[in-house]
Amino acid sequence: MKICSENNNAKSISLIGLIASNVSYIILSIMFTDILSTFNINNLVKIVPLTICQMIGYICGILSVKYASVSTIMPIRKCNTIVTLILGIIILHESIPILKLIISIILIILTILIVKEDKISNDENSKKGIIFACLFVLFNGVSSLLNKYYINIYINPLIMTFYYSFIGIIIVGMYCAFTRSWNHLNLKKINKIYLLFFYILLDLVANLTFRFCLIDGPVALAQPIHSSSIIITIIGSYFILKENISKKKWLMILGVIICVILLSMQIL
Repeated sequence: MKICSENNNAKSISLIGLIASNVSYIILSIMFTDILSTFNINNLVKIVPLTICQMIGYICGILSVKYASVSTIMPIRKCNTIVTLILGIIILHESIPILKLIISIILIILTILIVKEDKISNDENSKKGIIFACLFVLFNGVSSLLNKYYINIYINPLIMTFYYSFIGIIIVGMYCAFTRSWNHLNLKKINKIYLLFFYILLDLVANLTFRFCLIDGPVALAQPIHSSSIIITIIGSYFILKENISKKKWLMILGVIICVILLSMQIL
């Protein structure tokens, strides 16, 4: 996502990414479910809140890494774990031990310290990146909760994904029609398009596996495990993107990783 956002227009990769992923979801759903014979308009309407939250989170995620370094943005974005934990307790009545709540507070503190370490006050782009990262935290945290809620209703994640993707295609089409953004869908204007579609593929697999995980597992447990992708992201930003990370920041990032792992452990 970081490489694609640097070399391309953020709106273009957002719109192309949303269309490609939603079309892929629809094809998979048709192939492996009987959704065409059981399609229900009422179920379609129910999925609207999830679609809106997930699409806004998707766009904010792309904009966050466009404006700020991955090593700064990813720890912030992983605070969606906290949002999901809190909403899971309040709305889904999932139980969580007091120790996990304490670890969650430590995670938030470490994230704030990581942001402070970057001294972003004089960097307008970093400010934008962090704002979008915070919006991602909010909308992604809510969409994770809604994923669990709808899976409790539909059981088969692919059926839920079909409705989600169907609405997503409609929203993207309406947006392009009203804003006349069709030129942003020109694949010829995308640099290194293979990287964009590779990202879309990875994102698709990640979302599907997360939803299947929610069939039997509580979202308060699944979300922290899902968020542990920060380990790969931070290492990649250092070795591939050549982003500088101080020793102090490495220690704080390590603390974030440890907190995410501890939150995912059932023994706590």
